[in-house]
Amino acid sequence: MAEPVTDGGYEDCGIADPVRLAGVVSGPNTAKFHAPVTISCDFAKVLTDWLRRDVLPVAELEFGIPVAVVASGPGYQCRRRNNRPDGKLSEHALGMAIDITQFQLADSSNISIEKDWVTATGKGKFLQAIHAKACRRFTTVLGPDADANHRSHFHLDAGCHGQDCTYIICQ
Repeated sequence: MAEPVTDGGYEDCGIADPVRLAGVVSGPNTAKFHAPVTISCDFAKVLTDWLRRDVLPVAELEFGIPVAVVASGPGYQCRRRNNRPDGKLSEHALGMAIDITQFQLADSSNISIEKDWVTATGKGKFLQAIHAKACRRFTTVLGPDADANHRSHFHLDAGCHGQDCTYIICQ
């Protein structure tokens, strides 16, 4: 764990229990982030569970080789939703979200969410499968079908939605 994160341009930004996640290990394989991500400890548990139980096994089944690199944003960013100047804080501002843009397999081939999402290929099938599985682990999953702001990535968060924090958004 790292020191609490309290910087940012908005009053409620920060993470009380941040971690810098460099990657995940699953059996003999390690999937690294292209750059370490800063997220909350609670969110790291959900994210690593999805990567270990869903993403890595689906890649092995679909391609016969492991995911080596996960390309993403930094995780924590003190900002409002969709980078607008007003409105609610993004879950990124609390370390409870990440945006994933692509995966690189161990053979150096890339799976791009923006380019491969709609293709009728193994890459497209892989992305559709892990998106569906993400909807069982995160409270918000936004992909290319959600809106123009998410055409190039998966937004995954574990924020509290609804009065009892059980509302799920899966698009």
